Amino acid sequence: MSRLGPKTHLFVLILASILSTLVSNSLQAHLMVLTCALYLLCNKLPKKALFFVLLYIALMSILSILPDGAGTAIIILYTFARMIPMVMIGIVLMHSTPSSIMCAFEKVYVPKSVLIMICILIRFFPVVLLEMKAIRDGIRSRGIFPQWYSPLIHPAMAYECFFMPLIVRCLKLSAELASSAELRGIECSCARTSIHPVGFRAIDGMAVGLYTLIGAAIYWTGGLNL
Repeated sequence: MSRLGPKTHLFVLILASILSTLVSNSLQAHLMVLTCALYLLCNKLPKKALFFVLLYIALMSILSILPDGAGTAIIILYTFARMIPMVMIGIVLMHSTPSSIMCAFEKVYVPKSVLIMICILIRFFPVVLLEMKAIRDGIRSRGIFPQWYSPLIHPAMAYECFFMPLIVRCLKLSAELASSAELRGIECSCARTSIHPVGFRAIDGMAVGLYTLIGAAIYWTGGLNL
C-alpha cells in the first residue's frame, strides 16, 4: 500500500483528536492505540508503530501499579497515554515532506502563517535531535561526565555544558531554516506545485472512511459496558 497524502493525515488527525476526547473507558483507549498503530503500518512505519504501542503498554503498566496517593503522577501519565493516538497520527504527518504539506494544505485554504510554522517545526525537531546527540557525544569524548549519574550530581555543570550550547545552536538553526525557507520561495504568492502526490485519491478517501467507521465502532463500544 502506498503512503497516503498529507490531506488524509490531517483529516485523520482531526478525527483522532475528536475521538480521543470522546472515549471514556480503557477498552476504547486500547482500541484507539491499535487503530492508530494500524494506520502507521499502512504508511510503512512499523518501527514507530511498535515503539508507541510499547510506550502505551509501559505507561498503562505503571499506572496500574501506582498507589492512589500519587495523584499528580497518575494525572500526568494518564494524560500522556491518552495523547499517544494523536501523536501517532502526527508522526505520520511529520514524515511527509514540507513541500507536499504546503502544497496540499494550500488547497484546503490553511493560512500561510500556519503552514510556515508547521513546515519549520517539521524541519526543526529532527535537526535539534541531531544537535543534542552531537553535544552529548562531545561531552562524553571530553570526559566531563564519566558516569551516567554525573549530571545528577552536578546539575549546574550539566546545564552549562548541555543546555547552553543547545540554546545557541537552536538560535542559529532557526536563522538558517528561515533563510532556507525564504530562498525556496516560501513567501511566493503563486500556486505551489509538488513532485509528490498531494491529491485526494480514492485510496485516501477509503482510508478516511475506514478510520471514521472504526472510530464510530470504538465510540459505540463505550455503551456496551465491556
